[in-house]
Amino acid sequence: MREDYMRTARSKGLREWVVVGRHALKNALLPVITVSGYQFGRLLGGVIIVEQIFVVPGVGKFLIDAINHRDFPVIQGVILMTAAVVLLLNLIIDMLYGILDPRIRYS
Repeated sequence: MREDYMRTARSKGLREWVVVGRHALKNALLPVITVSGYQFGRLLGGVIIVEQIFVVPGVGKFLIDAINHRDFPVIQGVILMTAAVVLLLNLIIDMLYGILDPRIRYS
């Protein structure tokens, strides 16, 4: 909040909520988005364990049953779906970086 660009925005006469919303919040969101994407990937991997422990029917239990029955096409499909979700999430996070940080430009 005491950075030069914040002081400059205040000295230009901008309201405090504009300074915080446009300048501080954009810079503060970058690490939050990074950690959120990483945690979502870990959450997706942890679903398998949670579904197995609490006997909740879902993709994780489906994967464990496929592993026990050696159903390789199902195993490949679930792994492919999980990888696609993680890749799509990383793409969305990278696009959000370009929106939030004007220094990052994809050409």
